[in-house]
Amino acid sequence: MKALFISLCLSLLMIMSSCEGQTGYLDEGQQNTVAMLTDVEWLVVYADYGLGNEQTFDDETNIYSFGRDTKGWTAVGSLKDPSVKKDVQYFQWTFTTENYTVIYTSGNATEGYYWLIEKLTPTDFWVQWSVKDPVLYPNQTTSFYKLRARKRQ
Repeated sequence: MKALFISLCLSLLMIMSSCEGQTGYLDEGQQNTVAMLTDVEWLVVYADYGLGNEQTFDDETNIYSFGRDTKGWTAVGSLKDPSVKKDVQYFQWTFTTENYTVIYTSGNATEGYYWLIEKLTPTDFWVQWSVKDPVLYPNQTTSFYKLRARKRQ
């Protein structure tokens, strides 16, 4: 019985030591994604809600800000006047995939929404917005948004 216990402990120890754990550090691609996403405010300039329901924004729009601390906010703002930020609401956000292409947001402003990143550059952020995880439910109804970066005020 004692030999069985020792062999089980050794087996468990070998299994656990062979598992590759998360180091807590981001690779270069992940760091770039976080930097592009969080160092600016994102303003919605175009939305396609599906079935030909498209909208282009000339001034009043929604603003999204993602913090490196996984906290964010959204507000009604202006493309022309950076000081305009009305009805500010807060949310938490996180990436749900290792390649940092899906963002999950939750909080009073964005309760349980997913953002599938189609394009992210220092100036452009294109996403498909959905209610369910787009990795698990790829054929669901989505809205498409184009956002433009603006330096934080």
